[in-house]
Amino acid sequence: MNRRLLLIGIAIGALLGACLPARAAAERLDLARIEALAKGGAPGLALALFEQHAPASDDMKAWVPWERQRVAIYESQQDWDAIARRASELPSEAPDEFRRWMFRQAAQARLAANDPAGARQWLRRLIFGEQPVRDELAQWQRLVVRSYLAEGNLADAQTALLRYQHDYPARSDVWQVLHGEVLLRAGDNRGAYDVLAGAQSFEGRRLRLLAGLRSGALKPASVLRDAEVLARKLVAHPQDARETWAVAAEGAARANDTQARIRTLEQALRLPQQSGSLMATSADELWQAYDQLAERIGNSARLVIGQDCQWFRKARSLDPADPKAKRSGREKRDAIQARALFAFLTTQAQSARVRAAAHEWLTASLFEEGAIQLVQSLYLSSVRYPEVNRMPTLVRYRLADKALAEYNVQLAGTLLKDMQAPPAGEDESLWQLRRARVLVYAGDDKAAVELLRGLVAERPALDLDFADRLLQVIFDLQAVGRHAEALPLLEAVYARVDNPRMRRELLFWQAESQAGLKHYQNAAELFLRSATFGNSSGGDPWGLTARFHAAETLAKAGLTQDARSVYNKLLAVTDDPRRRAVIERNIQQLWLIERKKSTP
Repeated sequence: MNRRLLLIGIAIGALLGACLPARAAAERLDLARIEALAKGGAPGLALALFEQHAPASDDMKAWVPWERQRVAIYESQQDWDAIARRASELPSEAPDEFRRWMFRQAAQARLAANDPAGARQWLRRLIFGEQPVRDELAQWQRLVVRSYLAEGNLADAQTALLRYQHDYPARSDVWQVLHGEVLLRAGDNRGAYDVLAGAQSFEGRRLRLLAGLRSGALKPASVLRDAEVLARKLVAHPQDARETWAVAAEGAARANDTQARIRTLEQALRLPQQSGSLMATSADELWQAYDQLAERIGNSARLVIGQDCQWFRKARSLDPADPKAKRSGREKRDAIQARALFAFLTTQAQSARVRAAAHEWLTASLFEEGAIQLVQSLYLSSVRYPEVNRMPTLVRYRLADKALAEYNVQLAGTLLKDMQAPPAGEDESLWQLRRARVLVYAGDDKAAVELLRGLVAERPALDLDFADRLLQVIFDLQAVGRHAEALPLLEAVYARVDNPRMRRELLFWQAESQAGLKHYQNAAELFLRSATFGNSSGGDPWGLTARFHAAETLAKAGLTQDARSVYNKLLAVTDDPRRRAVIERNIQQLWLIERKKSTP
């Protein structure tokens, strides 16, 4: 039970927390500390502290650095709407330089949100309403070109580009990239290749490879090789890496190297794709490449469509995960060939059993390589499976399992919705527990409770393993505050298990829900029963923790004399100075509670 090991530390944490000195409300946090929180993975906490400690806008010198940091946190969260909202609420007395910066951030945010027209609204305010310095106007005009490219408006993009050329000595790498992309989208591949000569940025080098490939200036095999090398240098930039792998895949296709095309497409589809990408790749391209390679392998092995077992044996013989597979020393190549054959069998096998097994082996091979995003692309972004309910049951189950592990509740709920029957070989009861947990995470508590009630009602007795799994879902209900629903379930489990340890724990969990419902007398009774269940003194670590909670709930119930009595008994058996200090402090607070009640 994953909560059991935490129980001993519950009281300790409460004691230590109570001993910490209170922070003065008026103390101003240092901006660097909030920045550290954001970088440390707690942007929500950082923003909450912003609301408490940010200087007022009437002190612009202090306010501007804080506002820049706020925008940086929004960017880290990809909260593009929040950035535009802050820009629209900018005080009129904001410094000119900061206002221009803020408007540019808003324009870039709208582009990131795939709202090119919205981006141009901010850019118009900059270009026609602000006085730029240095190269700011050039930056704004480049963003205008980007906005037209993002919505596929090539004519206006070219017009804006010509205006830019007229106004500036366009020789920078940034200019080369922008000009090259416009020419590529216009189909002037040779012109793009020439314009991008000497480009040093990753984006410029990628576009020149693409332009050279499409214009015939570069050989497909060399583009494949150079794009793969470049893509491996972009590990820290996944969207750029995806586009570079896509260039490599196009090189492989033009070189008629199907295996390399699969390899590069698999790499591309593992990564996120930018909206409006020049090098879009799709799962359907990969399915098609799998089929092409499988047909070549089948022809070479003289396999005939319909010989399902022979095709399947051939695939397994190449799969490095199969202990019986023949080792060629080229496991990566063999794994790709095996996946191609399995993918082919998912549609071409005559036997439904073989098709299901092919799906299982294909996804297992990709999961073995950690390619979860790739599996999602193949089954959730393909015309082969336009609807979730047309996906293979086993694949839906596995993807849902992975989604839950990554806390992607929305995806898990989508995958398991209306999926009443478990996959083949999956235990029916455990499957329903999994569905109930997904429903809780997805916010459908009512449906989850109904499932759990049915699972409990149909069993006059519960074995420990199933009860433990059932409790994990009930704990989820407690975590979201559904104590009224959790409490009867806990009581039903208590009545159906015959194990002293678990019954003792169940009394504690029932007490938690009673306290959550503000039924403090009932909670105190259950905490004390848990403390002394099977242990008349309640002096073990579990009992001490339960007694501490009992004292707290007795105080909340107004039974201060009983609370004092329990605290005093805890003091008699507690040696740790920090714990004693907290208990003594709680006893003092009981006196204050009594005084407040007695004061007219």
